Amino acid sequence: MTTKKEKKKRSRKLQGAIFVIALVVFLFSAYRLLTIYLEYKQGSDEYEQLSEEAAKLLEEAKETAAPEKEGEGTGQKGVAPWKKLYDRMLQENEDYVAWITIEGTEIDYPIVQYEDNDFYLSHTFAKAENAAGTLFIDSNIPEGMEGKHVIVYGHNMKNGSMFAGLKKFREDDFYEEHKTFQVNTATGFYKYEIFSVSVISPESDTYTLDFADDVEFLDYIARMQERSIHDTGVTVDAEDKIITLSTCVNQNVDRLVVQAKRLEN
Repeated sequence: MTTKKEKKKRSRKLQGAIFVIALVVFLFSAYRLLTIYLEYKQGSDEYEQLSEEAAKLLEEAKETAAPEKEGEGTGQKGVAPWKKLYDRMLQENEDYVAWITIEGTEIDYPIVQYEDNDFYLSHTFAKAENAAGTLFIDSNIPEGMEGKHVIVYGHNMKNGSMFAGLKKFREDDFYEEHKTFQVNTATGFYKYEIFSVSVISPESDTYTLDFADDVEFLDYIARMQERSIHDTGVTVDAEDKIITLSTCVNQNVDRLVVQAKRLEN
């Protein structure tokens, strides 16, 4: 028969074991949170430094470039701003293809293209392993940023970085105030005008890259605009080039896409 003393002893042992388990769980959770914080900070610091460098380069180049059409090459007084930015970023990473800036968000980042669509999901622009990854265009676009349909992928980070800012386009007021964004490429500064914002599945035909002819392309545009959260009223012609910005939403189940056409300089 178990005595009261033995029962108390067993109870103390059980309580001690529960305490140790709880402590281990707490310490592990704290370690994971610290690791995530440091990883987020590492990624944020890298991109913040890049953004500052890009802004400085553009400012310096604009002071020396000739007042010519932005889409052209070298000015009489110096290198065109877009060219100076492109060449500098290409020196830092040979996979660099463009720089995107969307006002009203934290989106002010370089875009890369690699031989697959996996590497930059978990590596920064400096190729350091990091959950933030890098914005990248689909590897199946041989023309790069000059493709008929360019798809750019980016993470929806909890700290608001990378493509998390795209979620703002679901709001009517935000869209009305931010109908365009800028992308700087190897051929110039380009403004893009949004023609569709939608939430889709990962298997959606939104990710179609090739079109047999103009009719197929325009049918595609019509479907995208039918799905759009906003009635943009933007006309997309057969000769237009378009871009799709894509990120995960709804616990990674769906995709939010912002689609726009390139405006000529």
